[in-house]
Amino acid sequence: MIRHALTVDVESWFHAENMRPAAPVSAWPQLPSRLNEPMDALLEALERRGVRGTFFILGEVAGFYPELVKEIAGRGHEIGCHGFHHVDIDLLGEPGFRDELSRSQQALTELAGKPVIGYRAPNLLLRDFMIPVLRDLGFRYDASVCTSRSLLGKDFGHQHRAQNPYRFRDRFSRPEPGGDLVEIPLPTFPLLRLPAATGILTRVLGRWWTVIGLRHALATGDAQYYFHPYEMGPKPKIPLSLRQQVFLRHLGPWTEQAVEAILGRLRGWGVRFVTAGELARAMVDN
Repeated sequence: MIRHALTVDVESWFHAENMRPAAPVSAWPQLPSRLNEPMDALLEALERRGVRGTFFILGEVAGFYPELVKEIAGRGHEIGCHGFHHVDIDLLGEPGFRDELSRSQQALTELAGKPVIGYRAPNLLLRDFMIPVLRDLGFRYDASVCTSRSLLGKDFGHQHRAQNPYRFRDRFSRPEPGGDLVEIPLPTFPLLRLPAATGILTRVLGRWWTVIGLRHALATGDAQYYFHPYEMGPKPKIPLSLRQQVFLRHLGPWTEQAVEAILGRLRGWGVRFVTAGELARAMVDN
């Protein structure tokens, strides 16, 4: 049976790179994050459908919402690491990355009550020097690779066309059958090679875009879909540029209904929902 991992990046709307001009880092402490309400709705929806997911949480967010992390783990979901701050790897370098990753992993492990072995990079940006750090700290898989072509000036940096999970050792973009680490990539839309399995593109281009992308990936193996809890909450009441308005399109009930519909479609296809960690362990065991 084909496996599917539902993954969630637990962060606030203002962490997104596209929102920095409207919500600079210096203003974050004063901005409403509104995480509790959409997270409650999301956790209830997953419980109704009997789906366990993987929640990649920022260490910074865990510091503000420790009880939320405990609740997610207590409901049987996996806790993954999204770094400490939502910062591009190029701004951190290897020493900064090691420090932020270690801090976040330690905080999340204490709150979850079990080892945190999965990582997703902020803004999905990866560099190969991160791999020894992940390995040293006991991470077993990454879920950041997107083999999309450049989009709005963002170059994901992966030339291969992976849609399904693979093992690797020294390079994120070099699948190796005997590798000790697992990559769970984000499926892209067929032929166009643009991101498909993400809540952002679900909202901007429509539910059909994601359904086609996932169907294409699942035809050849396991896959994942990810979104953010803030996408189920209200749109921030601040001045927004046209690009930011497009980026925040369809927040609230529209996204909540779209995610529910996508979960129903996946269930109808007969996939087995697993956490990202379970999927990674199955890759290594096989």
